[in-house]
Amino acid sequence: MTSHHAEPPPPTGASGPLIALCAGHRCEALHRLADDRTGADRVRSTVANRRGAVLVSTPCVGACVTGAVAAVACRDGATGTTGASVWLGGVDQPAILHALLAWIRSGGPASTDRPVSDVPAALQDAVLGVGRPIHARSQGR
Repeated sequence: MTSHHAEPPPPTGASGPLIALCAGHRCEALHRLADDRTGADRVRSTVANRRGAVLVSTPCVGACVTGAVAAVACRDGATGTTGASVWLGGVDQPAILHALLAWIRSGGPASTDRPVSDVPAALQDAVLGVGRPIHARSQGR
């Protein structure tokens, strides 16, 4: 997994989960093969309908052996900063994807310091590890 350094997204006022979704060719293909509607589209739709949630697309994160990859972190709406990120593998698998979507809908991790303690039981086996905060920037910057 690579680290992307950039400016934090502008604050939106509402706290919520920040989801980094690998948009590499293999992850995108795995989503399309697993479902008639891509998992990436489902994540985008769920984030769009969750107040305070932010979606970041990343280039290939280099964890292809684990299936489609996503990271989830708690984002402070007042500052736009995020806490540590929980990296998940296999999000192209229907059960893991549905658990991820449910976690996003429920607000994602509540803790910026120990987000892994907030991972739902249905996602425990998908956890690849905990990483540094996700730094994102708005498009066009």
